This record gives sequence, structure tokens and C-alpha cells, in this order.
Amino acid sequence: MGGRVIAQSDSSKLRIAFIPQLIGIPYFTAMEDGGMKAAEDLDVEFLYTGATQASAAEQVKILDSLIRQGVDAIAISTLDSSSTNPYIEKAQEAGIHVFTSDSDAPDSRREFYVAQALDKDLGYILVDELAAQIENQGQVGIVSGESTATNLNTWIDYMKERIAEKYPEIEIVDIRYTQGGSSEQALKQAQELMTRYPDLKGLIAVASSTIPGVAQAVQQEGRAGEIAVIGYGSPATVKPYMDSGVMARSILWNAYELGYLTVWAGKMAVEGKPFEEENHVEGFDHPVKYFEDEKILLLGDPLVITPDNVNNFTF
Repeated sequence: MGGRVIAQSDSSKLRIAFIPQLIGIPYFTAMEDGGMKAAEDLDVEFLYTGATQASAAEQVKILDSLIRQGVDAIAISTLDSSSTNPYIEKAQEAGIHVFTSDSDAPDSRREFYVAQALDKDLGYILVDELAAQIENQGQVGIVSGESTATNLNTWIDYMKERIAEKYPEIEIVDIRYTQGGSSEQALKQAQELMTRYPDLKGLIAVASSTIPGVAQAVQQEGRAGEIAVIGYGSPATVKPYMDSGVMARSILWNAYELGYLTVWAGKMAVEGKPFEEENHVEGFDHPVKYFEDEKILLLGDPLVITPDNVNNFTF
């Protein structure tokens, strides 16, 4: 499956696993680092295992393997809930706590969702930042990851909603998808969008892994400054394109803290400790809110990355 597991050796400790959408990109590496720090602080084992490409089929294999290992808790960044939902139930029947983190499966039996930010806020703020760059008008194309990715599709829906209610002169002309969030496919899709829509004013790279391809396509066409590129990318991912003038904004959150919070929440679940309306997590400079009705543990507000602050982060 092309994945890896990072764990401590003391089998007497609680074992908390996280399945990212893929490994090897700065965003999920930051979540891994945060999870490892939490494991050290909280005296638990952290198992981080994923595939090198975004694949729901691989997530199912990994989930099934973790069930057989009898871990105490599993968090998953869902790619396709229709594929993983039966295995979430299987894990729970085996006495394993299962929850989502980074990407939800609200139609599943997951116990709760560790959310990086509210989906609505993420969709709205991206559109607002893009609109400011293109003077609230023009054609916009979207390049996303897998067509089944719950979080990406939800953000796109909120982008559409924001445009419909506030920016009537902005038009989403097309939405393209990439297998496994491939940067190479993203480059090709962005090139095709620029060719088909010569008046294009903006390109949105929804998956972090698609940002390099989209940005490179605009750079290669010599249209930096003419076509605004924006997406959900880590500072490490977007820095080269901000330095070259291709990107002016990226939307994200503190991925390191999200990884830490994921392990913290897993330990709370295994120990049967309920979340408070506001939770104080060691090392965080802000409370973490819990919404009981939606069963969402919220990291905080979205982060807007700019050329002025891109060097302030380590992920």
C-alpha cells in the first residue's frame, strides 16, 4: 500500500491511529508531527499510516488492518465515506473508537469529527479572498482532488453558495478532478481550463496536492498576475509560488495543531471522558470548542497565508 506506520514500542500504552488521505506532502506531514508530539506528551502510541496517493480503496485496506491489530482508536481523513463507512461499523463492533479528522463522514457512525475549521468558513473566506484579487468579477475554474472527497466537495459547495449570494459577476465555468490529487494531472487540467476559457481570471486549487500543478501551469503560460491562483495549501507548499508572484493568498489552518488535537481527542474517547463546550488543550493558546449537536470538535478559525506571513510557519 506504500504506507508507513510510526509508533512507539510499549504495547501497554493506548494505541491511537490516524489514516491520512495520503502521505508525503507537507500538510499531512505536519499533522503527523503534531500527532507524534501529542503521543509523547500524553504517553500513548501514535500509529500514522497511509498510501502515497489518495485512494479510498487503500484507506479501506489500512482501516481493516488496524482493526485486526486491535488498536484502541482510529481517526480517518475520509476520502469516500461510502467505501469506509462499513469498516467504521466493523471497527466499532470490535470495540474500537472511530472518529474522523480533517475530512468528515457525517453519514457514518463515527463518534465525532475533529474539524480544522468550519466548512462554511473555509468556503466563504476563500471566495472572499479570491474576489478581492479579481475585482469581484470574472470567470473562475476549479481544480480539485478526488471527485468523492467529502471535505473538498463540501468546500466547493460553500464556494458556490458564497458566490451566488455575494458575487453575481463571478462565474465558476468548470470543475475538474484529479485522481489521487495528482499534481501532474492538476497541471494538465489547469492548462486545459486556460485554453478553453481564455478570459479566465482565477483558478482555485482545492486539494493541497493540486496547488503545485495549478501554479506551475499559470507560471509556464506567463500569466502570473493575470490569473489569480488560490487554494488550501500549507505555507511550505505555497511559498515558492508566493515568492515568484503566482500566488497571493492561500487558506489553511494549523495542521500541526490539528494532528495534536486528533491524538488528544482519541485519548479522551478511549478513556471515556466527554468533551466540554470549551476545552483547554495543553500547549494551545486558545480554547477548543465542541458542538454537541453536530459532534464536532473545532480547532479554530481559518488561517489566511500571505507573502507577509508565509515564512512564519514550519509546515
